[in-house]
Amino acid sequence: VITIASLQSFRAFPDSLPYATAKTGVLGLSRALSEAYAPPHGYHNVTCNAIAPGYVKTKLTASVFADIERSRRLADATLLGRNSVPSDLVGATVFLASPSASYITGQTLSVDGGFTALGMR
Repeated sequence: VITIASLQSFRAFPDSLPYATAKTGVLGLSRALSEAYAPPHGYHNVTCNAIAPGYVKTKLTASVFADIERSRRLADATLLGRNSVPSDLVGATVFLASPSASYITGQTLSVDGGFTALGMR
């Protein structure tokens, strides 16, 4: 099971109370699912993890990317110096769904270009 959290699960943003609340809940959901689908409950080979993307250019974020200055500030807040596109999430998704991640469960993988890792510049 792979759920989609958000960098807003870790960082506060203006005017995002409902979204941040929901996405933070996804982290707890993923951990709870990992326990519910564990061997003591009769399940085997089931892992449950979350991916927490950064700002990804989608229909939902169109207004953010339409504001060139805001988009640039968000890109500058990452270690990689750019915002995300949907294809950036493919590798993490394939990895978490693969046998290579068979001992990873109840975890969150941030795919945010280093946004949550970066302190003050």
